[in-house]
Amino acid sequence: MDFFQHQVQAKKRTGLLLVLYVLGVIGLIAVPVVIIGIAYFSSGAENTDPESFALLISGIAGFMLLIILGGSLFKTAQLATGGGKNVAESLGGRLILPNTSDLAERRLYNVVEEMSLASGIPVPAIYIMDNEQSINAFAAGFSPNEAVIGCNRGTVELLSRDELQGVIAHEFSHILNGDMRMNLRLIGILFGLQVLALIGYFMLRIAPYMMGSSSSRNSKEGNAGTGIGLVLLGGGLVMMLIGYIGVFFSAVIQAAVSRQREFLADASAVQFTRNPAGIAGALKKIGCPNIGSAMHSPAAAEASHLFFGNACGLFSFGQLLATHPPLPIRIKRIDPSFDGKFPKSIQPVNLGYENNNVSRNNVSRQGACSLTGSPAILPSVLSTASEPLTAKATFYAVLLDGKAEIRQQQITAVASMETGYLVKTTLQVFDEIQNLDNAAKIPLVMRITSALRTLTVPQYKQFSKAVDALIAADNKMDLFEYTLKAVLLRDLDIYFGLAKQLSVRYTALPQVQNEVAAVLSFLAYSGHNDSAEAQAAFAAAFQSFDTSAGGAMLPPNEVNVVVFDKSLRELAQTAPMLKKQIYEAFIVCVQYDGIITPKEAELLRAVAAMLAIPMPVF
Repeated sequence: MDFFQHQVQAKKRTGLLLVLYVLGVIGLIAVPVVIIGIAYFSSGAENTDPESFALLISGIAGFMLLIILGGSLFKTAQLATGGGKNVAESLGGRLILPNTSDLAERRLYNVVEEMSLASGIPVPAIYIMDNEQSINAFAAGFSPNEAVIGCNRGTVELLSRDELQGVIAHEFSHILNGDMRMNLRLIGILFGLQVLALIGYFMLRIAPYMMGSSSSRNSKEGNAGTGIGLVLLGGGLVMMLIGYIGVFFSAVIQAAVSRQREFLADASAVQFTRNPAGIAGALKKIGCPNIGSAMHSPAAAEASHLFFGNACGLFSFGQLLATHPPLPIRIKRIDPSFDGKFPKSIQPVNLGYENNNVSRNNVSRQGACSLTGSPAILPSVLSTASEPLTAKATFYAVLLDGKAEIRQQQITAVASMETGYLVKTTLQVFDEIQNLDNAAKIPLVMRITSALRTLTVPQYKQFSKAVDALIAADNKMDLFEYTLKAVLLRDLDIYFGLAKQLSVRYTALPQVQNEVAAVLSFLAYSGHNDSAEAQAAFAAAFQSFDTSAGGAMLPPNEVNVVVFDKSLRELAQTAPMLKKQIYEAFIVCVQYDGIITPKEAELLRAVAAMLAIPMPVF
């Protein structure tokens, strides 16, 4: 998988999608115009006033265009403020807390956590759709660092751990492929095409209730209820018929975007888990007649291209424009021995039996830790970190200084903003983790991300203020402190609406040459004690761009964390392939001497987090 290349490919598809969108808009406007035109002339064409007719047609076309564009703009603006969280909640998702007592939810959280550690991405927010009994899941977000994962209740109750891991790995591949940003934008754009059909769909759903409830009323009220129900039924049918033109083109667009990516995500899931039977088993269970992957949420149609399996048969025109390839083909690519037969029935998984299978779970966890290169973290610390409020104490503890006098200043600062209980918890966690090296602390911080997302906005603002006070206690910010802020707080700022999503401002190296030089200077001085070797590493990094562009290395007295941070924030706004070149140059600089030290690994993690790309595994 190439995160950057997939972003470029997604952008290249924009032209085709724009053409399809315009055709959909024209179709939605043309049909009512033709219908009204026919009716208008049929009523007495010889008396028709051309100017009146033109005015009528213009009004209808303008009204339809207003509905379509208004729907797209409304949905796009709505998603811009909530991102993946907004999508999950619109589908009826409920945020899973890290300390959930539900066995199925606990297992899901553990699997997501393992995939997160293995891929170097902070643990996404996890949502469960309690009212959806089928097997399906999705990933959504504007960047890997603030993605969310959603699962149906049927997914967590009907799949074995291996199968669930395969589904989650599939969704993580979508995150790492870097196409989530386009997917969210697509939801906003396509909503305008789908809005008429969705309105008709709601009207058809309400109509039976209106007519059914009329039987319990008196005669006059009952007739009125029946009349309203019939009007809703007729109006809904008309809206659906007209709106299906928009649905058709939105289905074409969703199919064009989604189908091939599903094959890639399936293959990537096998690479992640090294267990083809897991994802193949999940797909086979979807084929069970009484299970499937259909979603009942009215909002599922607009997000159908996000899901693990086909979510909306009503809007997919069978397999012709389905957002996902047929199940037998997907399974055959993973399991060539598949005979085409699906299970006739499925029973819920015995979670108690799986939870007692301790050795197997330990192997999975050790695998995740080995991929991140970090040692196991004390269970008591993890238990503390799973509580939303005491997760703050864990983060505070990670930032406490080893020197007693500085640590006392930090505790005093925290005590002025937090409760005595939280201060006490912070000190208890510090006692447990003070001997851990920084390489182990960073994964711990990544694992408490979900718990911190459950804070309220005022609580998060207070938490962020306390973190700044802890860092400022010694009047400097070291690399470890900067890495923690880059890995965690930047993404939480976006999640809580305190920072904007990244946008592309720079497409060529000369536009950001000074910023690249500043970051490379910081990396070169940090990883090489000898000035000549630092200069050589800097030069080698610039040569990797394969261009005549060059940069001057900053003198040591001009290199600091402030300049480093400011430069990275500008580089975060570069185009995908330029960002890839820049990041590869950073790696050339760091490994020039053939060694990546823990300190350099922290730096590269911080850089990846600030650039909003998947973090490297060391």
